[in-house]
Amino acid sequence: METLSISSTSALELRAETRTSLYPALRQLVRLLPLDHKRILQEVQSEAKQNPFLVDTRSRADAAVTLVDDILPDWYEPTAGTETLQAHLEPQISTFALPQQQKLLSLLQWISPSGYLEESSTVWSAGTPWHPHELEAMVPLLQSLDPPGVGARSLQECLLLQLDPSEHLAVLLVRERLDQLAACISNQTEQEFLLDLIQCQLVSKETTLAQLQVAIKLVQSLEPRPGRNFSYQPIPTVTPDLKVQLIDECWEVSLAYAVEQRFTLNSQAIALLESAKHPQEIQRLESLLKKAQSLLSALSQWQENLLKVGQFLCKQQQAFLLSRNPLDLIPTAQQLVAQSVGLSDATVSRIVTDRYLLIDAPPHQTIPLSYLCTAITVGGLTPQQLQQYILEVVQSESFTHPYSDAQLAQLLKLRFGITIARRTVTKYRNLLEIENASRRRKKSTKNVCHQDAT
Repeated sequence: METLSISSTSALELRAETRTSLYPALRQLVRLLPLDHKRILQEVQSEAKQNPFLVDTRSRADAAVTLVDDILPDWYEPTAGTETLQAHLEPQISTFALPQQQKLLSLLQWISPSGYLEESSTVWSAGTPWHPHELEAMVPLLQSLDPPGVGARSLQECLLLQLDPSEHLAVLLVRERLDQLAACISNQTEQEFLLDLIQCQLVSKETTLAQLQVAIKLVQSLEPRPGRNFSYQPIPTVTPDLKVQLIDECWEVSLAYAVEQRFTLNSQAIALLESAKHPQEIQRLESLLKKAQSLLSALSQWQENLLKVGQFLCKQQQAFLLSRNPLDLIPTAQQLVAQSVGLSDATVSRIVTDRYLLIDAPPHQTIPLSYLCTAITVGGLTPQQLQQYILEVVQSESFTHPYSDAQLAQLLKLRFGITIARRTVTKYRNLLEIENASRRRKKSTKNVCHQDAT
């Protein structure tokens, strides 16, 4: 009995001692997990100023230079994403004469996120010193800017702006048979479509099927949403926590910044503790030493967890890292990441939230780490893949009879074998910034009336 009592007491003391040393580091780790590199650096620097046992290994002069580099290193682009379409157009507009600049800048507010010029000249001129005809005369100048197709008022006009006039057959298809072209791609054979064109005397009998196929491929290669590759709202500057490089045909992940290696325990302060004699001073110094030790331990664990998650995600998404095509993303839920790297779901969630990855290979790109941690939607697809399928169906619809969300759901089932609810289609259509069928029909009718009037 006595032996058991002593054994139990020893076990309790050991457990209590372990908790005492472990819990401060765990508390520090939980506090650090949601922070990015810059905020963690600030936290540790602030602690180093108050704790003599924690020292920054870099001199003040070096640290001042490094802090600037940490915010904007040489290889880092100013924003985590593309510029806004308006910001892209303004420098081009500045090359025109001042009166034209003012009118064109006034038109910019009517450019949609997709790159289309919305509303009518009467609406554009409201509250401005210019007549509607003056602003209408600026539209060709706006449409001459990059990206090609910007400032169009209909899909047909957008595609025509991107075509060279020398591409006669492609121009003819867009101008005269855009609806039928969409139907041909979806339902008809190209041979039947060619026969229809010959019977309507739109093309000569000498036109070959090969020529038609080339023209169709050219039209399909055009961008129906010229504003797609531009952000609509300014994106704040961010600094990546991880970077991935292609070395010997293998993607290698590393920390963009190793915070832990920059800080260490101060040997002089430890020597001061060993020579201290007053109990209160010893207690105060021991408390500071434990705090410094727990912070360094938490930093080490933070970086280890970040690397684990980054390495797993980059291994999963190698195809995307090579192509940068969202359709190449493999569905990778946070639960799968947590199980694979031996962390909790909550820890993985904290790690991927508001963290960024630098793809350190041409073209250099900084993306959110969460972008690689893609959820699984209906049919085992990623959200990006599902949106692409919805976009393909919408682009093939008739302008005068656009598909409702229920019809889109049916077509996704028929064409791609995707079983999807109407409300899910509505959700992803809204994410694509595609208006509902009623509004698309109204806009199409307005554009047709406008073209007839001109």
